Amino acid sequence: MLERNNPSLVRACCSLEGLSVGDAFGERFFLHPDVAENLIAARAIPEAPWYYTDDTQMALSIVSILQTFGRIDQDSLASSFAQRYEIGRGYGPAMHRLLRKIQDGELWHQLAPNLFNGQGSFGNGVI
Repeated sequence: MLERNNPSLVRACCSLEGLSVGDAFGERFFLHPDVAENLIAARAIPEAPWYYTDDTQMALSIVSILQTFGRIDQDSLASSFAQRYEIGRGYGPAMHRLLRKIQDGELWHQLAPNLFNGQGSFGNGVI
């Protein structure tokens, strides 16, 4: 377990703070492109509330696992992802299915290779 004042953990927490603010800020721009462009052009700060997405939710798991183990333990990380899963955070369809199956006791290392025909995800909206 890493102590709270461990420099690596402090940096991870600072990164998490920046990620979560940027994530919640950016989430407010998932609007019709014309509306988003107008907000950007006006340099308008989006109204509250700012909700973070699956990106922050998963990063919370990463920092927690780093604090607990001092490294990434893949089984614990997958379990944490599943425990923290919230349907409204913006996960893609494959992650919804995967995390529910992990919650039901299926093994991530058997499930994950079957996603995307073994090719991996190319991210949001990539064609």
